[in-house]
Amino acid sequence: MLKTLHVLAAILFVGNVIVTGVWAALAFGARTRAADFALAARAIVVTDVLFTSGASSLLVATGVAQAVQRGLPLWGTPWIRDSIVLLAVSALLWLVVLVPAQRTMRRASADDDDVRLGAAYRRWTIVGWLAVVPLVLAVWRMVAK
Repeated sequence: MLKTLHVLAAILFVGNVIVTGVWAALAFGARTRAADFALAARAIVVTDVLFTSGASSLLVATGVAQAVQRGLPLWGTPWIRDSIVLLAVSALLWLVVLVPAQRTMRRASADDDDVRLGAAYRRWTIVGWLAVVPLVLAVWRMVAK
């Protein structure tokens, strides 16, 4: 059961991160003014709370539980350690760059400030796709162990 929940959490987590980037790009490209992006900006925050935070928490909890259950040391098992570090790198990018950019995108779209929205969106997009790389590497590390 733990393994199933772990895999499901990985699918929801990584899938949400990638899909949010794609549909946000479509919404950003279709806007004629910043206010047109307001729904997407709100949805990014909601899906982050539900899927990014929720699924990543479930992912970590089920991963640690499985390691403990099997007697595997977290830092002494290379593929577990590597995946934890990769997840931490992505989480750090999310907390330091992406969350503040999301707040700016929400405010800018509400204020109809397309210049500020554009700058925040570019930062969010570039760093967001960079933050996907360690997640994909972590998935690979777990599968290829």
